[in-house]
Amino acid sequence: MTAAGILAGLAVLFAAWSYLLYPAVIRRLALRAPASSADGPVPSSVEVVFAAADEEKVIEARLANLLEQEAEAPLRVSVGCDGCRDRTAALARAALAERGRVVEFGQRRGKAAVLNDLVAGSAAEVLVFTDANTRFDPRAVRELLRAFSDPAVGAVCGRLVLEAPGGESIETVFWDRETRLKEAEGRLGVCLGANGAIYAARREWIEPLPSGAILDDLLIPARIARKGKKVVFAGNAVAREEAGRDSAAEVIRRFRIGTGAAAVLTGEPWLFDAGRHGLLSLAFLSRKFARWTAPVLALAAALAALADPRLRAAGAAVLGVAATLVLLAFARPRLPGVAGKLYHFGVVNVALAAGVVAGLLGYRRPAWRRTR
Repeated sequence: MTAAGILAGLAVLFAAWSYLLYPAVIRRLALRAPASSADGPVPSSVEVVFAAADEEKVIEARLANLLEQEAEAPLRVSVGCDGCRDRTAALARAALAERGRVVEFGQRRGKAAVLNDLVAGSAAEVLVFTDANTRFDPRAVRELLRAFSDPAVGAVCGRLVLEAPGGESIETVFWDRETRLKEAEGRLGVCLGANGAIYAARREWIEPLPSGAILDDLLIPARIARKGKKVVFAGNAVAREEAGRDSAAEVIRRFRIGTGAAAVLTGEPWLFDAGRHGLLSLAFLSRKFARWTAPVLALAAALAALADPRLRAAGAAVLGVAATLVLLAFARPRLPGVAGKLYHFGVVNVALAAGVVAGLLGYRRPAWRRTR
């Protein structure tokens, strides 16, 4: 078999396992999981932390939403202003008054560095991580804290609901499918890849993020799970965000995720050790590694095909389609039905593959930009 054939076969195998077979396997395993022993006390203190970069348009509403949370423990909020050049810090101080802190950083440092400092400066038992453009349902923090009544739980992933302006969108369909998968992983205590909009962790078990890290919502829970603690899913802890308005925004976001994925692949080798970490490694290899590498292998197969006269036309066609998908994204097409789903799946995977390759080649962009 040619190199192109081997690479293409691996790409299909990884994609089929991750998207089709693994969900069925993990759900079956979850049905056999023992019930959680939620017989411990609820944490005595909680602090919500997030990084903000020029968020003056949303910061007041975001903080009002957080300060109105129903919680069974005293709640504080900490905002890290990452090189803000607008009124974010001033508005945050006025909104928080005595119920939180605003930490200003004169230069843009990136989300990981900001979160590291906010965590180090906190004395709360549990930290809740979120974003500036998110809003919590009234009982979100309360439901997160209740999950920690099981003393074996080290981190909790909440439910993010994406709201499309015109109703259901292709992105929300894919996201709802992912949420069902997180529920199954959560019953097994290996809900890797929380979402940055709403997750929580016991402060004493949080390790500092690597410099320039992007996927904090994967690294923080995963490293806690490595200590033998459970990472669970709290479906009643609901956060809401507006879905991306178009494919162009999703291309940018997926490229950034890809660069973060590359850093995880090279910087967290312990995740591959299934002998020591069992289900934790299975979840990572199946829902992260396989998805990150399948599109890279597919594009590599197309490139390898260019060197084979028998496959050159097919390889060129695949690369041409990939380039067209990305270019079309910036024209912001809205395709209905199955065609729209296939287009969305294709374009986000091409962007993800590009990000992974760029990250493996050394590209880093720790600062983030808001998604439209």
